[in-house]
Parts: sequence; C-alpha cells; structure tokens
Amino acid sequence: MFTDIINKLLNAQNVLFMTHRRPDGDALGSSMGLALFLRSNGIGAEVILPDDMPSRFRTLCPAYRKDITLAEAEKFDLFVAVDCANCERLGCGAELDIEYLRKHNFISIDHHKGNSLNAPVQWVEPTACSASFMVARLLLSSGRTIIPEAATLMLTGIMTDTGNFCFANTDAAAFQTAARLRSCGADTAKIANAIFFSKPLKQLRFEAELINTCFKMACDNRFAYCFVPEALMEKYDFNMAEDEGLIDLLRGIDTAVIAMLCHKRADGFRVSLRSKSERFPVGPTARELGGGGHDMAAGCTVDLPDFDAVEALLIDKISAVLKA
Repeated sequence: MFTDIINKLLNAQNVLFMTHRRPDGDALGSSMGLALFLRSNGIGAEVILPDDMPSRFRTLCPAYRKDITLAEAEKFDLFVAVDCANCERLGCGAELDIEYLRKHNFISIDHHKGNSLNAPVQWVEPTACSASFMVARLLLSSGRTIIPEAATLMLTGIMTDTGNFCFANTDAAAFQTAARLRSCGADTAKIANAIFFSKPLKQLRFEAELINTCFKMACDNRFAYCFVPEALMEKYDFNMAEDEGLIDLLRGIDTAVIAMLCHKRADGFRVSLRSKSERFPVGPTARELGGGGHDMAAGCTVDLPDFDAVEALLIDKISAVLKA
C-alpha cells in the first residue's frame, strides 16, 4: 500500500488535497504536510478548505484555496482526501462531489472506523493515532527529504489528535514517528506556542462564564456536559470553529469519565463526545445517532426540538454506556 500510494503521489503533476469540514489540527497537518512535501519535490500541490481555518493554526499553515470549479479541477491529475470518513463531511468545494472524485484518480487516507468514501485507492487504519501519523510514516518511507515546514505540520496533527501525547491512542509508534519528524526539523516550540499557549483573553472569559453558568453533571458526576448558548457566543464573539480543546475543560474534571459539549446549528444540535476510559467508548453512541468518529472522541448532529430533549436523550445513552 505504501509503495502504491507514494508512487502515485510522486508521479503526479498536480495534486489537490482535501479533508473534512471544520478542519482541526490533524486535518490541516496531514493535508498541508503532504502538499508542502510534494511542492518541495517539484510537484504542484494545493489544499482546498471551504470552511475557515481556526485562527491558532494560521501561523503554521501555508495558503490554501476556498473553492474550486469543475474547469479548474481539470488541471489536477490526482485527488487525495485525508482524515475524512464520509461524503457528508468532505470539504471538496461547491462543484466537486464524491461521484466526480471516484471517476478520477482518487486516494483516501484515513484513520476513522466505517470510512465510506470508497475511493479507488483507499488506506484506512483505525488503530492509527492520527491521519498525520499515517502520512508521516508514508513520507518517511519514501526516502525523500521532508522539509522542516512539512514535518512541523505533520507533528502538529499528531500532537493535537493525541492530546499532546496524553490520550489512549498514543502508542510507541506515535512517539517514534514524532521523534523522526523532530529530526527532520519539526519546530515543537512553534507548535506549542500556536496551539497550546495562544488563547485570546476574550476566549478565557468566555470559558469562565460557560463553566459558571452552563456546566452540568449527571450519572453520579461521571458525565460532565455543557450546552453553549448562542447569546454567550455572541457576547464574547466566540466562533465554535475555534472550539478545539473546549471540551477538555469538562474532561479534566476528576470524577468525569465522559464529557459532552453541545451547541445549536441550523441542521440541529451538534454534540461532541469524549471519553477518558477505553472501557466506556463514545464512538458507538455517536454512530447510533447518525454521527461518527473514534471510540474515545466522536460526534453527531441530533435533530430535536430543544436542548432539554437532547439532554434527556444523551443522559439515557451515556448512562447505559457507563453501566456496561
């Protein structure tokens, strides 16, 4: 698989990378790390991100395109989706869709269970800690030089998806691959300052009021959760695209085993779930409710009339998980 994919990448002339909507550190690290690697080898490479990039990643990431027309897509002889498990979340622009991609030279690289992209070439490894980890192993196997900027992006993806090497998905291979990227020049201080030590003051105040006014616990204090009101987001000009790490405020509570963050969107209530114990996975619950993700980190969108209904549903589901 490595040889087939690396040969397709290095023999292409122009490659378009894409990932899931509302990109996180792993989505950006894997797609943009690949793009910079190919550019350093004289191959045309671009990344499409229809949604805004979270502000904390902007100092780490190169330029990208927001959209693409069918006419513009004709110049690309290879399309690659990374860190995306289904068509609904694939950020490929207004005019491209999964049927177009499947009829062309298309590769999917992903670490989510239940990947349904059905690309002609598909590499799915659910046990991998991140898509960036998979991409890093792929590029390290090529024998080509990985430039520091590309190594920094891939290490960003590994660090964010493993919770800075704290989550249960952090295995020995994650540390070993991170060490090799560091040897390629990955800038750990730049990553740390951008991702972990650059919180705006207004976000800190937003988080304080959220915890003080919206925080709840259930299931004998083993389930910690918050509904984020639109009025609170407006008060602090907080965009939920910047919410990576917000749920960790809840997960960090000593008695909490499972955490949930919820907010209202046009299509329903967006629910994010995290678990601190492999004994109590949240992935099956999210998939049961029409969502997806990993066993320890997952999400779904629930179409119910109000948060009271969402709250009752999730307490029932999580209670069953915690009793298992």
